[in-house]
Amino acid sequence: MSDFTNEDAERAFIEAYNMPTGMPKHEALERAARMSDALGHTPLGVSCRIALLDSAYYLSRYDLMLAPFAWALTAQEKHPESFDDNERHRLDWAHKWIGSGLRRDPRFSLDQMQSVIRQLADRYGQRGYSVQPVHGARAEHAYHVGDMAGLAEHLGKYLATERGPMADCAACVVEEQVWMLARLGRFQEAAAHGWEGLSGETGCSTQPQGILTALLWPLLEIGDVERAAHAHTTAYRSIKEDDITSYVHEHIRFCALTGNIARGEEILRRSLHKVTAVQLPADEMSFAQSASVLLQRLPSDVEFEVPSVGTLTAAALLKRLSARALELARAFDARNGTSAWVTRVSEALEHPDYPAVPLAVPAAPVVAVPEEPVVFGDPVEIAEAMVTLYEQGDFVKARRMLDSLPADMDSLLPPDLAAHAGIRRMTTGLVPYSPDEFDALLSALPHDLALRYRARMAIGVEGGQEIAERCLAEAESDFTRSVAALTLAELLDDAHSHEAASEMLALASSLDVPELRGRVLVEAAEHRARQQDLEGAYTDILAAMAGSLPVSARFEGFRLQLRLETLLRRVDDAMATARAFVSAFPLPEAAEARWYQVASIQELDQEAACLSDLRDAVAISRVHLSAGHTAHFCFALSGGYVQTDRFVEAAEVLEESLRLLQDGQEDLRLQVVFRLGQVCRRLGELPAAERNLREASSLLPPEEVGRRAFLLDALASVQARAHKHEEAIASWRAAAGLWQQEGDISEAIGSLIELASALPDEDVQETRAAVDEAESLLSLLEDPAEVTRRQAEIVAIRAWVHGQAGEFALAMKNYRDAEAMVVSLGDEGWRVFIVLRAAHVLLGADDAEGAEAEARRAASLLPDDAQVGNVLSVLSEALQRQNKPSGTDPLVRELTARLD
Repeated sequence: MSDFTNEDAERAFIEAYNMPTGMPKHEALERAARMSDALGHTPLGVSCRIALLDSAYYLSRYDLMLAPFAWALTAQEKHPESFDDNERHRLDWAHKWIGSGLRRDPRFSLDQMQSVIRQLADRYGQRGYSVQPVHGARAEHAYHVGDMAGLAEHLGKYLATERGPMADCAACVVEEQVWMLARLGRFQEAAAHGWEGLSGETGCSTQPQGILTALLWPLLEIGDVERAAHAHTTAYRSIKEDDITSYVHEHIRFCALTGNIARGEEILRRSLHKVTAVQLPADEMSFAQSASVLLQRLPSDVEFEVPSVGTLTAAALLKRLSARALELARAFDARNGTSAWVTRVSEALEHPDYPAVPLAVPAAPVVAVPEEPVVFGDPVEIAEAMVTLYEQGDFVKARRMLDSLPADMDSLLPPDLAAHAGIRRMTTGLVPYSPDEFDALLSALPHDLALRYRARMAIGVEGGQEIAERCLAEAESDFTRSVAALTLAELLDDAHSHEAASEMLALASSLDVPELRGRVLVEAAEHRARQQDLEGAYTDILAAMAGSLPVSARFEGFRLQLRLETLLRRVDDAMATARAFVSAFPLPEAAEARWYQVASIQELDQEAACLSDLRDAVAISRVHLSAGHTAHFCFALSGGYVQTDRFVEAAEVLEESLRLLQDGQEDLRLQVVFRLGQVCRRLGELPAAERNLREASSLLPPEEVGRRAFLLDALASVQARAHKHEEAIASWRAAAGLWQQEGDISEAIGSLIELASALPDEDVQETRAAVDEAESLLSLLEDPAEVTRRQAEIVAIRAWVHGQAGEFALAMKNYRDAEAMVVSLGDEGWRVFIVLRAAHVLLGADDAEGAEAEARRAASLLPDDAQVGNVLSVLSEALQRQNKPSGTDPLVRELTARLD
């Protein structure tokens, strides 16, 4: 150590201090502390110990605080001059942590715990601090030793005492109080107190996820399922990348007890390092207990790869963790002289499930739609019944018969029945369509029946019209002639040969096959729709649906009715028809109906109003449709969450959609990643937002100029918020160029205005250049109102630039000009904003009296309460600058009341 200098030790401290949180940083700080001690560099030793206290806190290793805390206390007594004000404050702050660390480790005695709390009370009392943290520590101690009366007493004082400079942030205090209220069984009070505490920004790294996690227990106890789901989803998204936090334990337990086993298993797998990690014993007990609650509900043979252990089944991991939880509980009870913790852990392991809590992404069916059972009996009789039912139009019962005929049993059937079964598997999508196999199966059937199947498959096949015409010409029965005619009607309509299609419909109607009458009625309505006679088609389909239709015709009738109501923008009718559609059939037909329901919801922008329908669609699709269908339904569900400002849920369901996307869904992938990028931007998850928006850009075809410009605008806003100003400038300029290429001059101006508005204050030159370029495009706009709107934006930015440069007179002139333009547009909210900006200029010019007048004028113009807080802030500052009392000002009082 004699070879080191003070400068070497200081450099070692700075390097350690700037390392990321983790044990390597903590060990580097300890080395710097030893260097400072060897050199007798007490001020540096103080800095090292204070940093070690913070490091231990962020590692959740309160046991590591004890040595640096004891050293710092001794140093403060002997060398108080070695502490600056900040270090004294941080040492006083860390005193609260020591009691928590001792309590959470059974190696320390009750006497030591109580001694630290007494020292805390004395220390804070001597310094004149609020004793609220002392009441909190005493309440926690009382609960820990099972003294529920003591908990209630000290909690009352904790709730009643005002916060002070040594109190945790307001949100963290609320979190602790929610836990304590819940422990006393005061669940309604805990839920109300916690939910109220969520309002406002805290700036705390552990909030709001801490309050939301604490709320899980009381919300479940009072049955507030919706808020419990929101609390879990929002909190877990904030903590899922944190390997240290103990909040995750409560989320594992939540999933276990609310029917979200798959999600709980996923969270547990991300947390398996905790099985062998060094933790405070209380945290280890908490994890082992919560994990055990989940493991009890998993199949015993599910396997987990546990770090430093290897592969363990759920049963083996449960045995290990439940035993460890009880072992630690007994250790705490032995230290405390009670049985509180063994009782708590035992009760937790035996806790019954709460009612199921649906999360953002439904994992299983949540609606009871009847599903008809598979039929058992003689295969020949089942196959004959299947053929008859399909011909009668009852495709639901026919499908049940088909599902009851495994393909490996076809060899036991007569050749014709085996052919029917094989063909139906193709036409219903149970097996892929193969032209060669289809033709081989048809060869086993009588010619007329083969023609009937061939006519049905002609739609969507190359040369389909010729196939259908040949089937009509060769048909031997009216049934087959009708099927071919109906197929031809659709194909001719698609070719815009509507008169010929009408003749085919007339032929099918004249043949009057009883089993096909319903299909003829639906096809006639469809024929009118294909000619764009939507109202006429709607009248026809309503009449048809009012009668008695075979099941297959009724299914098609629902589909057509829903489509027509969607095109005609009959929103209420369409939503009612969609719900009737999906409830009219058993599964899996009801699942297919969901596809049409979701399409209608999206086209009519009803996602927010139909969240429950979309959730049901996702759940049903997981079982009865493909992963690609589920991905599409998840995207639709995300739209509902976005429209209701539930952005965390939107992100969760969009990420699930990404996981489920299949090959060939590139356009859906583009929509998903673009929306996910926008949602992540709203959540402040800027790296994820940029990553998703860049992926969307790579997926967008070059010819889609307008969409690319829109995407670049979104990307630029993310880059600007992430302080990537050069990249943001490039993106906005590229967007402006694309908007001009697209011919949308107003949007091009908008991109340049966004660029100018988002630049750093010091980048005035780039701001002026963007505004000049935007102004040069004004002459290309045709709409006078749009010219005024964009010009007002430009003039307002110029005013801001003048204000930054200290050119206050020019700034005020520009704000007055901008206000006049805004007045001509009739936008009162924008006018208030402009007036407030002018007030800020006057404050910058030391004209507080003028700023007060502007603020009062802004208050008189307020069209609603949206900007009340901004007006109050400017007015209060203007009054303060003049040494005028604001508390007694009538307008300040009025605005404060409106804000409250």
